[in-house]
Amino acid sequence: MSQFSSPVAWLAGVLALSLGCSRNVAGDASAGGQAGARAAAAAAGSSAEAAGAGGAGGATVATGRTEPSAGSGGELGGGGAAGAAEAGGPADVPEIVSAPGNCVGHSDVDFRLVGWATQDGGTTGGAGGDTITVTNGADLQQALTDKQDSTTPLTIMVAGTITEANSGIDKIDIKDVTDVSVIGVDDGAEFDGIGIKLMRASNIVVRNLRIHHVQIGDQDCISIEGPVDHVWIDHCELYNDYDGVEKDDYDGLLDAKAESEYITYSWNYLHDSWKTGLVGSSEEDAYDRKITMHHNYYRNCYSRVPLFRGGNGHVFNNYFQDIHSTTINSRVGACLRIENNYFSAARNPWVSAYSGVLGGGEPVCNQLVDSVFDYSGEDVSELPECTSTIPYRYAAVLNEASVVPDIVPEHAGVGKLADPTSF
Repeated sequence: MSQFSSPVAWLAGVLALSLGCSRNVAGDASAGGQAGARAAAAAAGSSAEAAGAGGAGGATVATGRTEPSAGSGGELGGGGAAGAAEAGGPADVPEIVSAPGNCVGHSDVDFRLVGWATQDGGTTGGAGGDTITVTNGADLQQALTDKQDSTTPLTIMVAGTITEANSGIDKIDIKDVTDVSVIGVDDGAEFDGIGIKLMRASNIVVRNLRIHHVQIGDQDCISIEGPVDHVWIDHCELYNDYDGVEKDDYDGLLDAKAESEYITYSWNYLHDSWKTGLVGSSEEDAYDRKITMHHNYYRNCYSRVPLFRGGNGHVFNNYFQDIHSTTINSRVGACLRIENNYFSAARNPWVSAYSGVLGGGEPVCNQLVDSVFDYSGEDVSELPECTSTIPYRYAAVLNEASVVPDIVPEHAGVGKLADPTSF
């Protein structure tokens, strides 16, 4: 459950900005020594936002405080990088180095699955089962339909281009199935004008797919509509158009609605969109979806990056570039840990907007360049503090915010994996 406290002391953030440095409270390394300090840092509490309505201007600002807080977890919070192997986590955690302002992270790139999709049994998709290859939408849909009667895990490799014409339907349904991976071969399969919908599905991996310009079916590139659980969307490219089109010409790129939960979005490239990513379809849809979004590259989008209603979320190491209205919009009691992200020309990096019930946030060690907070508009509010729930380990993949604009565009999207079936 999210627990809200009073709004962040914005004046302190403004003072820190005027001094030309980041505001970070180091916190007591109660775990002992350097490893304890690292543990405290990644299990951070809420940040002091970088600036008030005036925003960050042209400065680079790291925000956050690094003392541990009740309710936050994560690999570092559970014993730190140095204690990961002893605690049952991966032994090959890169050395966590202290960034300016006592923020933590490293510069290595790691594509392993982390986040909410690892919890409550984890997400494996079709691993360990049968593998088939399809080259058109009709065969893809038939394979998914046949899987409804099979308990054997299935990996579907998609080659070539999927269209409405070679599908004979207006969307690809991953429905009433479990233990399925849909993976593009080589440089990625293309879904041209047709999207994917997940519904009544469990343990699903979608990887290495390029999906774009969807105006049929549900009109989303990928739609997750519960009941759905344990989903990993990784290394995909999703886009429509932003310039030269109207707001309602296209719908979302990646939406999660209703009773969908235990989801991770990672290393995706989402761009050129008015309605980028929705979590919750309405103010009444406040289910605790438990979503992690990390190392995604969002570029040239208007808003919903994401719009997150209800429940717990973890947004870390994403690169937000050229976001024109609102970036992270937490609503209807949602609590988001916003950690080690990089915002470049991203308007309203984290706010609660256009909702009668505010959401909250726990910003930690983000960097802002030419990214402003503007509360002069109607129904745009400062983001109240909350304490998020992060039960999983993630030090192995946590990067310093400063390296995000280099590594995320280089490695996000399709064609970046030597073997997309290996995870």
